[in-house]
Amino acid sequence: MKTFVLHPDDRSTDFLKEIYVGKGYTVVNRWSIGGHSLKAMIESHDRIIMMGHGSPHGLIGFHSIFMNPIFIKLLQTKDCICIWCNADQYVIPNKIKGFYTGMFVSEVGEAAYFGMSVTQGTIDRSNRDFAFEMRLCLDHDNPKDICEEIKSVYVGMHDVYRFNNDRLYYYDGKSVLSDMNLLIN
Repeated sequence: MKTFVLHPDDRSTDFLKEIYVGKGYTVVNRWSIGGHSLKAMIESHDRIIMMGHGSPHGLIGFHSIFMNPIFIKLLQTKDCICIWCNADQYVIPNKIKGFYTGMFVSEVGEAAYFGMSVTQGTIDRSNRDFAFEMRLCLDHDNPKDICEEIKSVYVGMHDVYRFNNDRLYYYDGKSVLSDMNLLIN
């Protein structure tokens, strides 16, 4: 499966590089990639992995592209993996098929916001474990299989693992969903 990775360069999300480094995927880390170049890259690949910091409007730095109806229609034709905070709020309304995350705690400040008292070491371990396990799960071609696998192997004794695991989803791009907890069907 020909895979394209869009992971804007940011030290705070460097742990995600473990997911794709050395796998032979086409990778773009530049913030300056233009819409036409990005569209061409997506068109020429089967699976699109997008990761980093984001919002309900897509990856930070690319909101104008992510909200473009042409770009959305293109993503609807691909198997997508969307790893950023609140990717669920982008994926569902835009009917993007694939694996995605809800809010994902990857920094101490985020953990504190959700009432978790953790050290940076705990967060770093959770981040490393997620990236390591996600790398292995990418051997599955089907995003639903990726989701089921990562949910079974990314487990830990701390609240951060449980919080994040509860926010790993699969969406078929078609179903009307009323409950975010019922996304794996």
